[in-house]
Amino acid sequence: MSPSATPEIGADVMPAWCWSDLKPLMFLSAVTGFVVSAPVALVVSCNVHEIGHALVAVPLGWEVERINLCLPAAGSVEYARIGIWAGNLQGYAGGFIAATFLAALHLLVFAIPRRPLRGPGWWGSGLGVVLWVGPQIVIGILEGTAGPGRDYGDFLRDAPALYLPLIAVSMLAGVATYAWRWRVVFHPRQR
Repeated sequence: MSPSATPEIGADVMPAWCWSDLKPLMFLSAVTGFVVSAPVALVVSCNVHEIGHALVAVPLGWEVERINLCLPAAGSVEYARIGIWAGNLQGYAGGFIAATFLAALHLLVFAIPRRPLRGPGWWGSGLGVVLWVGPQIVIGILEGTAGPGRDYGDFLRDAPALYLPLIAVSMLAGVATYAWRWRVVFHPRQR
């Protein structure tokens, strides 16, 4: 059945595929969806992260000199003057704005239209977007607590054994939640 001929999936309609359908070609479709969407979501969220810093910093009295977007280099914001009002609120803002953006993107593109139910490619693509929500929150917290003039990279260099696993766990939490939602919400156990 072509995607245009697929009936609208409502609460009472079962998904068009399930885990037992993941034969090699279907599995490749899920992996391809993930491999394409994960790096794109990372770069887009990184850029939203840096723009989020600037959007919050300017009203707080920080003077933004330049925003260096992700790709071709690492993202950063250069300030001509650092504001003193509201502490390092702009540090927290980047990660939380990026995480909110990713969550909204997933909600609007994948969850509400229920695209992951249509096939494993859509499911893998949604997973690639959800994957970066947790790390953006962790990085936002690290940048906010770092204070002006420092960033989360300083934490990662100073204590990688603590912070890299924390970021990895936040990624796994997103993946586990996504898989749980698929299993429990869309594939309830038959009684």
